[in-house]
Amino acid sequence: MIYLSTLSFLNAPSDYFHEFRNSDYGIEFSSGGLGHNYNNYKKFEEFNGKKILHNYFPGYKTAPFVLNLSSLDYEIKKRSLKHCFRNIDKTSRFSSDKFFAVHAGFILDLKVSDLGKPVKDMVVGNVDEYKKSFYDSLDQLINYGKKKNVTILIENNVLIKENYDGLNLPFFAVESGNISNILEDFSSYQNFGLLLDTAHLKVSCTTLGLNLREEYNKIKKYIKAIHHSDNDGNYDTNSKLDKDYWFLDFLPEFKNIPNVLEVKNLSIKELYSQLKILNQ
Repeated sequence: MIYLSTLSFLNAPSDYFHEFRNSDYGIEFSSGGLGHNYNNYKKFEEFNGKKILHNYFPGYKTAPFVLNLSSLDYEIKKRSLKHCFRNIDKTSRFSSDKFFAVHAGFILDLKVSDLGKPVKDMVVGNVDEYKKSFYDSLDQLINYGKKKNVTILIENNVLIKENYDGLNLPFFAVESGNISNILEDFSSYQNFGLLLDTAHLKVSCTTLGLNLREEYNKIKKYIKAIHHSDNDGNYDTNSKLDKDYWFLDFLPEFKNIPNVLEVKNLSIKELYSQLKILNQ
């Protein structure tokens, strides 16, 4: 099953909802493209095509915050979990595929202004403390998901060179070693897995000097959904796919799981061109 992220929408979302309401393709509702607006839950619920929701969607109900499942700030962690519980409920009731994917946690507490850019004054926290908090959150979400028949997926984080001091990883689930450790530590749960963001992995491998395909091979067994976009290896730009897209050779292995096109600002005509690449 292939979904189109709302991040792809170039013009009025209503045009895209109308185009794909009776389509073989679904829509991934994301705060990317739709913005942070709590009223977007209504758009999700009323859309009568295939659909899933993702991560931050629909955005903030009150003051902005950084969704961080490993936060050591009590209020931030509480809001993060509450958001995820609500989206698990929505997934259980409305989604076509019963999974909810959320970014893996951070090993520090970020500000909203830090998102999507180099982090100012980054100080990586105590890994053991943040890991304990992250694992506590995962345990709660996986068990809640089990009750609702929803699978919980973590999405690998992206690490740009400006956020890396050459020694301390500031985020969980950046490279294969940590991704594998997390998935193995929760391997007793059937409703848990990895949403691989291929663009995130490409940038992280460039930053860390790792072989992209070797990293992929080490984590492929955990993949239960995929986000597709491309970039130059330096920044996560959500650029278009082309014939040189690094993941094309591996696509046939994952035709039977959810695949999401997460390319920015495409016309409907351009979307169909990108879908043709994913369908080959």
